Amino acid sequence: MTSGYDELNLGRLALISGQKTVPANLQRWQKQALTPDGRPVIVTCTVPADQVVPHGLDNDFMVGLLNLCFEAGLPDGPFSVSAYALLKTSGLPDTAQYYQSLQESLIRLNKASYTIDEGWYASGAQAWTTQSFAQLSYLSYARSKAGIRGTNVITVQLAPPIMESLRAGYIKPLDVEFYRSLSQPLVRAVYRQLDALHFDERTANGLVAEISAPLLAWSTRLGLTSDRPDNLLRTLEPAHKELLARGYIAEVVITGRGRSKDVRYVFGPPPVSQHPHLAALLGERGVKQGVAVRLSMVFPERIEEAARRFDQYVKVSVRPIGNRGGLMVAMVQRPEDFADLPAGAGATKPTPAARATSNRRDQQDLEIRDAQEEARIAALEGQALVDWTLRQLTLLGVLKRLPLHQRAVLGEALQGGTLDARHLVQQATHALTGGSLALEVLVEDLQTALNGSRSFRGKAPQPLPVVSEGKQK
Repeated sequence: MTSGYDELNLGRLALISGQKTVPANLQRWQKQALTPDGRPVIVTCTVPADQVVPHGLDNDFMVGLLNLCFEAGLPDGPFSVSAYALLKTSGLPDTAQYYQSLQESLIRLNKASYTIDEGWYASGAQAWTTQSFAQLSYLSYARSKAGIRGTNVITVQLAPPIMESLRAGYIKPLDVEFYRSLSQPLVRAVYRQLDALHFDERTANGLVAEISAPLLAWSTRLGLTSDRPDNLLRTLEPAHKELLARGYIAEVVITGRGRSKDVRYVFGPPPVSQHPHLAALLGERGVKQGVAVRLSMVFPERIEEAARRFDQYVKVSVRPIGNRGGLMVAMVQRPEDFADLPAGAGATKPTPAARATSNRRDQQDLEIRDAQEEARIAALEGQALVDWTLRQLTLLGVLKRLPLHQRAVLGEALQGGTLDARHLVQQATHALTGGSLALEVLVEDLQTALNGSRSFRGKAPQPLPVVSEGKQK
């Protein structure tokens, strides 16, 4: 499994129709869904008169944006990517047809307004809330006369409730390689919906073995517009066949007659973590199998530290712990809430010799990782180098200081080689260590180069001051 991420509310509520196309006059829909505890939720979507509701490939682009947002470090404000990077992360071909689809999709995701009545789970507050938002609360991009192309820079901001969920860990792993390999938008939408429902912390092992639903309600949940059961079954049949053939589901059973038909999905083998030792650490501390798989794939870097804090807390706690698994999950999902808890305070203090050996080993590992990363960056070329450069400039705070039209020029300059990508990132990194003034100087130099006045030079790196460890006079 190649793990990406999906926000659980979006996966469960299916805000984007799975149909490849929708009627040209479909500018509003309303549907009823159920929360995991069985309460009905009303979801409404409306778009302006010149648009249609999000559908089809919009699901793929939204999945791509969620994962690029993670890659950008879940920023507080907008983040920028190249159109090519968004297309590839969404698993779609690099062709003029799909760039046109991308442009239309971004507009729909920005224009469509959703209202969810007490059905959006706010993980931080641990409560069902009412929310109104557009999935993309901010959108900007530049385009040529032919429309968006690969080097164009797209800047977006995900809606605040989506960002809050992502930061609070209300997410699940998504096998993006499997997701992208599915043949049609509807097949991917059915898979995404089933996968969101497959993980259920209320069950004995954190996974449900099967789910059932009235056919009409299930089809409405997926955004299918027909209300005729036979038509709906014909529409769903290719998705059922493909997911059965791929082993994701083991059985699809249709029962009942007419409008009373029900559909039952039996899941295939349970998902397996890419980090079985981390899933085992969680399981040993009371976390259910499905939850352990999900957390080990979404937060692999947090598990071992959380386990140490958990073990230490168990040793010193004067009260019995009623829900060990729940506490361990909280320590992984919200580490900031447990920052004051010692991580293994009762452990034996290492000797000076042991500390020195450990420090040397850590330094060697660091040097090896640095060398590997330098080799990887040195091998980048073409669009991969452009995408890496834009990601670095976003993280360093350079891209947000450039106006929109210059971001587009920057992408073209990097693609054409008129700007040295690695030199630019090196200079931006150095400027960041000099504070905001140094970064502003670099941005001004870069803007001058993008305007064509002269080439970008940057500043020559200055040696860092040497601080003596001896006694100051």
